[in-house]
Amino acid sequence: MSIELLSGRILAPYFGSSIYVWGGVITVFMVALSIGYLIGGRLSIKEPSLRNLSLFLSSAAIATTPIVLMNEFALDHIFSLIQDPRYGSVVSTTLLFFLPTTILGMVAPYSVRLLVKEYKYSGHYTGLLFFVSTFGSAAGTIMTSFYLVLYLEINSILWIIIGISLAISLIAMVYGAKMMNKAAAPMLCMLLVPGVSGFANAEAIIHKERSLYRDITVYEEEGTRCMKFTRRFSPRQTCVSLTNRDHLVMNYSKMMLGALYLGPNPQKILMIGVGGGTLPTTLSSLFPTAEMHAIEIDPAVINVAKKYFDFKPGKNITVFEEDGRVFVRRAIRKGYEYDLVLLDAFDHEYIPEHLLTKEFLEEVKKTISPGGVLAANTWATSSLYDHESVTYESVFGKFYNLKYVSRVILMKQDGLPSMDVIKKNSDALDDKLKRFGVEASWLLPLFSTKRDWRTDVRVLTDQYSPSNLLNLRGGN
Repeated sequence: MSIELLSGRILAPYFGSSIYVWGGVITVFMVALSIGYLIGGRLSIKEPSLRNLSLFLSSAAIATTPIVLMNEFALDHIFSLIQDPRYGSVVSTTLLFFLPTTILGMVAPYSVRLLVKEYKYSGHYTGLLFFVSTFGSAAGTIMTSFYLVLYLEINSILWIIIGISLAISLIAMVYGAKMMNKAAAPMLCMLLVPGVSGFANAEAIIHKERSLYRDITVYEEEGTRCMKFTRRFSPRQTCVSLTNRDHLVMNYSKMMLGALYLGPNPQKILMIGVGGGTLPTTLSSLFPTAEMHAIEIDPAVINVAKKYFDFKPGKNITVFEEDGRVFVRRAIRKGYEYDLVLLDAFDHEYIPEHLLTKEFLEEVKKTISPGGVLAANTWATSSLYDHESVTYESVFGKFYNLKYVSRVILMKQDGLPSMDVIKKNSDALDDKLKRFGVEASWLLPLFSTKRDWRTDVRVLTDQYSPSNLLNLRGGN
């Protein structure tokens, strides 16, 4: 289960983490296990031995090694050849994980044959073995997903798994012959198997639905209509005024438009995370000739935005229903460049982990045109504040840091303009932005380049990005 969990993290930078990708991953692991069960059962017929069983585990460990050594090389080539993330994830999972998983699948039936000396005990030993193995799978899942990812990179966890497998295999190889007729043999068989088989109000609600990714709720209160992604205690994703649709209700939206003070006339715009579509709609009104790409992984969110928040793609707004990171990788290959990039992708907890890493930001940077601007929406009170800050700084260097409950990071590809330039741009845009409730007198004082974060924390990377766990526990 540890390897299966990590496989999703390994694939996410290339194919996203949608339900389609996980469906492909789980399918490949199940097929590989079923074939392994069949082969292991056949091999157990003739002279089974503990040493042979140990060879299965050592072979699986060796077959896992290429995952660590060549996953980036392999995934990069597959990504360039297969555009559909469903099939790309299936091919990638098959190439990297099919062989070690098949070999691990051979362990369970072979162990049953070693344990059973008399047919009348076959049910007892089979039940006992699968109890231990499934319990071990649960322990491996908890250890990996709750703890190991907080402290170790993905490759380090894989090396630990490989090392433990080889150690157990060596013990069985050296002492197997001596132990076969002792009570320790069944225990060692059970030690070999764990973790292998697991690769088996006050508001008025006007709309609720469960999409492939989340629970979506649209509600109205105090003259506003809002969207959130869980049924209770969820931050608002989008809000609009029922009396003045142009007015931006949420302060973070106004702060995101502060990007225009750095680049006042964008003609190509990329928006990752659409929500209710208020920002794309506003930018379309401000720049009717600009070409805009709006990326949203959840088609249900797009439908809700159209029906309840007056979002109208078309003309200069093209919507792409896919993972934001997958789109960015393709944009790089196609040579797309944008004058303005806005990062505003959230789920019900926080920003998806693979959209917070240094590697992702480096990819985004490649899509920003010379003189182009990036605006990223995060939280000012997040426990990830320090990690996010050093990660952005490692890619973009100095940036403007705007905080007002929410937090917006602003940077420019060719270096930050001075506050004098920003003030000049704000004066030129003042009349246009007032229509949407954006006042320079409120926004300009928020611009700051002060480093108010710790610099001794780890940069978030594809190998180390336990972002949501760190955010939840408030740790470093």
